[in-house]
Amino acid sequence: MNDNPKVFISYSHQDAVYENKVLEFTNKLRSEGIDANVDLYEEAPSEGWPRWMENQIRESDYVLVLCSKSYYDKFYSDTKGKGVTWEVSIIYQCLYDTNAETKKFIPAFFEAGEEQYIPTPIKSFTYYNVGTSEGYNKLYWRLRGVNKTEKPPLGKLRPLPEKQRKTMFFSTPIDYDKWNAAQWRGMLYLFFPNNEYPPILGFLFHNYEAGKAIFEEWKKTANGGYADDFLKIDFIEPPFSKDCWVNKEKDRNYGNGYFVHLGANIDASAKRGIESGITQDEMLLATISRYQWMDESKNRNIFKQLVKNGCGYEIMPVGIKNKSKPISQENLILDDKLTIKMKEVCFTPAMSLTENDICGCVLNNPYIG
Repeated sequence: MNDNPKVFISYSHQDAVYENKVLEFTNKLRSEGIDANVDLYEEAPSEGWPRWMENQIRESDYVLVLCSKSYYDKFYSDTKGKGVTWEVSIIYQCLYDTNAETKKFIPAFFEAGEEQYIPTPIKSFTYYNVGTSEGYNKLYWRLRGVNKTEKPPLGKLRPLPEKQRKTMFFSTPIDYDKWNAAQWRGMLYLFFPNNEYPPILGFLFHNYEAGKAIFEEWKKTANGGYADDFLKIDFIEPPFSKDCWVNKEKDRNYGNGYFVHLGANIDASAKRGIESGITQDEMLLATISRYQWMDESKNRNIFKQLVKNGCGYEIMPVGIKNKSKPISQENLILDDKLTIKMKEVCFTPAMSLTENDICGCVLNNPYIG
């Protein structure tokens, strides 16, 4: 924008009072450096009025449309106001050529309420009540291309907030190397006549000596008490969802069975982490678990009923003396000195498991990925 923006005033001839107001307004703009022009300055342009008006509109930086009822009526009339009608045609064409995206045409008026007479093609543009000093000043600086509030330069983007650091707390009853050596193969249920003693849940190991070492370590940790503080046993019971992998596996009896999942007592582990000085928000709890598939048998239901009656149970390692012979009482290695007391066991329907359940890992096909 040049220092003296060129402005054309478009208005409607009404009466002498209104024309004087237009003239005073135009004079004021010129006195303050705005190269404003209006037909009141011309007596008889050599090119004729239509060409003169067209030249003014095309050559000006801005066209101020002074809106009034008279202007509005003539704007939409083909019979009244030849000057306004001609200017309207030119304004429409300019808007059409620019897809109505232009800052050239500025609606203005002298009296409050006259904004209702802004013609539709320019109704969405910013307008000014130049009859007030505030409105006039805003228009003046608009013509000068000066914003009231200067946009500051862009600063640097804020750095991304640091991710909260987590402290890993590792807690598991599973000794990885010992369990790999022991080769857990299944579960064995031992019941006593008349339920004289709590039932025993036996962990059948292919390598009994390695399994025995696991239980010796657990028994030392339990210290004569219950092992629930660091152990948790889950039975994942059928039915399984139709798309679950076990339903398609012959080795899983086509879903006719259940899982036994062994892992850490998460709540107790988290409590130990907090006691060590790690807050709950900072803690990333890591653990290892193991699970075993078991074909369905009535022994599971008997064991389930006894535990639900509140009798508790014990766990112990079990071995096989001669692996070439069938499993029988005489062919089993049992040592009641290695039994460990437990209070609780969870019986969880497979259909109710969610991604938040640690024992839900049994539903992931281990042969994929």
